[in-house]
Amino acid sequence: MTRSAHGRDLAIDALRGLAIWSMVSLHFADGTWAAEPTHLFPYMDGMSAFVLLSGLVLGIVHQRWISRFSLRYSVDRLIRRIAVLYVCQAAIGLAAVVAAQAFTRREFRRVSLLPYPDDVGEKVRWALGLRYLPSGGNILLLYLILMILALAVIPILMRRWWPLVVVGSIGLYVVSQTSTAGWMVVTSFPGGLEVQNWAAWQVLFVVALVIGWHWDRLRVPERVDTALPVLVAVSLAVGLTVRDVIRSKSVVRHSGWLIDKVDLGVVRVIVAFLVVTTLYGVFRAVLRWTRRDVLRPLVSTGARSLDSYVIQALALLAVPAVLVARPWSPSTAMTVAVAVFATCWLWAEARSRFRIDKLHRLPIQMVQAGAAGIQRAGRAQR
Repeated sequence: MTRSAHGRDLAIDALRGLAIWSMVSLHFADGTWAAEPTHLFPYMDGMSAFVLLSGLVLGIVHQRWISRFSLRYSVDRLIRRIAVLYVCQAAIGLAAVVAAQAFTRREFRRVSLLPYPDDVGEKVRWALGLRYLPSGGNILLLYLILMILALAVIPILMRRWWPLVVVGSIGLYVVSQTSTAGWMVVTSFPGGLEVQNWAAWQVLFVVALVIGWHWDRLRVPERVDTALPVLVAVSLAVGLTVRDVIRSKSVVRHSGWLIDKVDLGVVRVIVAFLVVTTLYGVFRAVLRWTRRDVLRPLVSTGARSLDSYVIQALALLAVPAVLVARPWSPSTAMTVAVAVFATCWLWAEARSRFRIDKLHRLPIQMVQAGAAGIQRAGRAQR
């Protein structure tokens, strides 16, 4: 079974769950064997998969919404999502301001890669302006920028001008590689480290969005199933050779722009599409041949990937501040990584179990559940 009762593509959810584990293991247990499986393939990581899959899912979902409802409905849902992303990113920034009070100046800078908040008011303003991004908590700002970009892209796709979208995306990517401008770059704080060049990273998101837009018409899942043996062979060949090619004398002098992560070198773009497509086919095969429960931790976590990302970003600040101070031993790092991922999984299962579809409805649901309990207790007494 490759689809849930609600029509979700379980292989995509499993991929998003794997991307979350990749980020968790890197941020909490880098250099240990726990992080190795999702970082064996050269120049590929959870962030690339997260951005690509976000665009893919957006294209699939919004094409169906527009076909079933209207463009207005699609745009309204997109704006709501952007608002949620703002709240989440601002919360992570504010959490960094609060967490700083539990650290010394040196410890805080090592954990968050941010300046210590001497002027708390200024840091709060930075956080609310999405300009205070702790280590491991900056991807949502990139995601938010790309979602705003999607507000312009989706109406163009609706008019079937997808070639214009693809050419424009690739053109912007080329410009970002040849002459990076200040407006293209996201920094961790004003005047701080460059963490992403969104004009480069958009090529993963936008091209995947176009693919998702044509997902049903082109029968992409079936095509991937057919091509899976070739995809696996090509992926293995690339994985075993690409690092040696990059390090060869004729190529190594260009390796900076080929594999750079901040500016998303072209090798990273190609590898991301290859690996994500191959793993999607592999997960579809696993889901067809085995029980869904085999991939349940990944599927459940991936279905709530935004929640999972926020949990790991907050844990990066909270765990060393409250539970175990860094630096960690390898065993401690792996234990923390597994515990954080388990928390993401349990939260996802709880939302499913208690049918918490939208978090902003949770207080109302709690009040309703309490009222229902009181009514049942009253009837039992009578």
